[in-house]
Amino acid sequence: MKNNRNTNTGKVSNALAKVQEEMGLFSTNKKAYSFSYLDLAGILEKVLPIMGKHNLSITQGIELEVKDGTPYVVVIGRLSCEDEYIQNTLEFPMMEARKGMTEDLMLFGSTVSYLRRYQVQSLLGISGSEKQVEESVDEQKETMKLK
Repeated sequence: MKNNRNTNTGKVSNALAKVQEEMGLFSTNKKAYSFSYLDLAGILEKVLPIMGKHNLSITQGIELEVKDGTPYVVVIGRLSCEDEYIQNTLEFPMMEARKGMTEDLMLFGSTVSYLRRYQVQSLLGISGSEKQVEESVDEQKETMKLK
């Protein structure tokens, strides 16, 4: 992840603090595998009206880069208030084909969806899962030992 920002971020930081205070905690609304999570639509439904009240906006751009023959999805996110911004860039290899997802466009879209959700959570300071990352990693290690 690459981060970028204006020299001054007082306006965007103050607006974000107000949004965070007002948005409160989130409840998960989706379930996959062994954990629950909050989807991007659920996040935006709750935060966009609050962000608008405090003149805070979020934008995301998408690019595709190829590095050593591997396609990478790049999502550039920007949190802005007036003339100030905080920006980060996430990049990740495009997901590989699995059952039911064989078309490049589907794989691209799926990778973009994950990255956009993680990026919004990162920029707004939102936790996205009922499980702690450490628990999930430990479970994955146990599952791999059993195979």
